[in-house]
Amino acid sequence: MKNDVSIKTQKWWENKTLRMIQTCLREIDMLDIKADGYVDELKKFKANVAMINTSGIIASYETKLPYHFQSPYLKGDSLKDIVIACHNADIKVIGRMDFTKIRQPIYEKNPEWAYISPKGKNISCNGDVHVCFNSKYQQEYAFEIIQETIKELDIDGIYLNMGGYMSAMDYANGWQGICQCEGCRQRFMEMFGMKLPKIPDNKDEVYQKYVLFQEETLREYRIRLEDFARAVKSDIFIDKQDFMRIEANTSFKEMMPNWQYNASALAKTAVSSRMADVIDIASVDFIDIPYRHVAVSPYQQELRLTQSLANGGSIDYFVIGRLDTHADKSGHESVKKIYQYHAQNEEEYRDLVSTAQIALIQIDSPLQLLRRKSEYRGWYNFLVENHFLFDSIIMKPGQTIHLNKYKVIILPDIRYITDEFALQIDNFVKLGGMVISVGNTGLYDSSEKLRDKPAINSLGIIKIESICSDMRSSYIKITDRDKYPRLPNTELVYVRGSYIYASYEKDVELHLNLIEPHMYAPPERAYYKSVSDHPGFTVNFYGKGRGVYIPWEPGREYAENGFMNLSNFIADFLETDLKIKPLGGNLSPMVEVTVMEKKDQSAIYVQLINSSGYTGNSYFEPITMHDIKIVVPYVGYPKSVTSLVTDKSCRFEVNNGSVSVKIEQLGLFEAIKIAPESAAERRCEKY
Repeated sequence: MKNDVSIKTQKWWENKTLRMIQTCLREIDMLDIKADGYVDELKKFKANVAMINTSGIIASYETKLPYHFQSPYLKGDSLKDIVIACHNADIKVIGRMDFTKIRQPIYEKNPEWAYISPKGKNISCNGDVHVCFNSKYQQEYAFEIIQETIKELDIDGIYLNMGGYMSAMDYANGWQGICQCEGCRQRFMEMFGMKLPKIPDNKDEVYQKYVLFQEETLREYRIRLEDFARAVKSDIFIDKQDFMRIEANTSFKEMMPNWQYNASALAKTAVSSRMADVIDIASVDFIDIPYRHVAVSPYQQELRLTQSLANGGSIDYFVIGRLDTHADKSGHESVKKIYQYHAQNEEEYRDLVSTAQIALIQIDSPLQLLRRKSEYRGWYNFLVENHFLFDSIIMKPGQTIHLNKYKVIILPDIRYITDEFALQIDNFVKLGGMVISVGNTGLYDSSEKLRDKPAINSLGIIKIESICSDMRSSYIKITDRDKYPRLPNTELVYVRGSYIYASYEKDVELHLNLIEPHMYAPPERAYYKSVSDHPGFTVNFYGKGRGVYIPWEPGREYAENGFMNLSNFIADFLETDLKIKPLGGNLSPMVEVTVMEKKDQSAIYVQLINSSGYTGNSYFEPITMHDIKIVVPYVGYPKSVTSLVTDKSCRFEVNNGSVSVKIEQLGLFEAIKIAPESAAERRCEKY
């Protein structure tokens, strides 16, 4: 039996910082492809990993399996030769596989493999029929294809595109419903003794079981896939096990305006949640699936890639077709610039951990309504734009993440949380932490029934009296303006959306006052007559910590409309009322900052991303900023403060518990390395 050390040395990715390029090759790209030419293009980008589609819907190599449709376009260099050429250039290759569809002739011989909608219909896309996750094709035959692909091509990793229950997704018409095929019906009956539900209904016990069914079958599949693939090749790099690939993309179906922190949030969340050894944020070249040959703005590509780097992720560029024949190369030079920077500094980006002491929490559950993501997004904006250092964590059902590294936890309108997680939060507060609970957090059970009181006891709420869903023309009254310096000429903060009326324990501190809905038209009668005793926020001292409650939805409103009235209020609320300190200096709200530290504490990295080129829905070249000062918490005296972008030393000053760094100018991106002075060096200087 191999010991832990020998097993660890088999993981090639542990000593590699990834710069991946995914060329999703079309059938016709294989007609005249040249292995050396393919690799030469990768070299121009300084890529060290390539993802190439190999198997599944179409075999891009000569397959021996009868139900693996071989491409008729294999006229150029073979895929095997391409992989060999990549390896000769020290470029690893990940095989992209898709087992959600089979060609029509294969379906006709195996109709039981197909996905069946609740209406009894299959999904067919240009001659490809969707197959179910629980069919023998995905559960058995796909493993034969995986084995053949690994052995024939000697690939270094596998990625399963649209894995799991994505077979129900129709490219043209969206999600088509819960599969009703025999494989699903039989497996669900064996697991729960029930018939499959036909519609998603969070209040339905059968559908709740179906959610568990999906989770359990996916978990079992991932374990089986890992065991199987490792038996074929011990150091194979496995999707969702060793690496998590997440796309930063655009879509005409997404909520507008386009979120400029998309890649930042994806990387920060995946890294903080420890989803895998490697977090791969793929910047998608094209604007949407129906328009795969027109690229997004090159400045949007730059922003995504630098956001991923600054938040601990690796970089990935996803393009349809070949690099040399791509129809829209407008983003290539921008991507090359970031890749080349990373290649020059890749040692600096190994083994980094966030220094943040604030955790912004999401819950990954179908029971969370989509609109609740707006509250999360608004709080993300609050924290980034006011330069509070934070991590973003996504909690999955049954998962426990250690929160003891944090001092503050923010729960942005998470309707349902488990009793176990609520207890974890209460214990966190009892031991000295602070929780900021917003809106409807913990007010509902798993059946979306309103609780009498929140699941979290540390808030000091006795009872939920009522919820008003339309607070139009409401405000929070500010009486002590000195506590809100960002609002020097304002005595009101507007409230829109919902407000939760509650009864509180007698020792709970009620802060600020709600002005309830009142006349707002005609203008001659637009005034309020009274100020209520209902709070703008509350503070409850619980054990050694504090439970803070905001009974309305500032994040959702800010995400959707972006008025500074809310952002300034929340920033002052955090800094003045709760004594949570942001980074100091003269930074623009359009500059995102992260602070990471080497695991061995040999250096701290302050990274700044200039998003000033984002306006409305468009991404332009960012405006160069000058004479920037940033103040970062720091204990000791730096040996050196250096820019990784310019390779020049930076001027700095050391104050009590902080270091102030001056940056002459900031274009798109800056990374400052602060190397500590050793104790021996400090003694030499002193004496």
